[in-house]
Amino acid sequence: MNLSLTAEVQKLIDDRVKSGKYATREDVVAAAILTLDQQEHLGDFGIGELDALLVEGERNIEQEGTLDGDEAYRKRAELRCP
Repeated sequence: MNLSLTAEVQKLIDDRVKSGKYATREDVVAAAILTLDQQEHLGDFGIGELDALLVEGERNIEQEGTLDGDEAYRKRAELRCP
């Protein structure tokens, strides 16, 4: 597959390869496409929706506190088993 990319996009790709985080330009493009796919499937929030959820979560932490990992797993297991 051959694609035509703007000079700006090519520079972004090249910068990531030069950083050493990616071995090839193809690796950068593949990571970008996978990230886009995840975003479209998992991060499909309406305008302001994610901000509202974060505020709700912070408010919940202030009111109810947090659980340590072991307690969270135990409570989750209790919900699964009748």
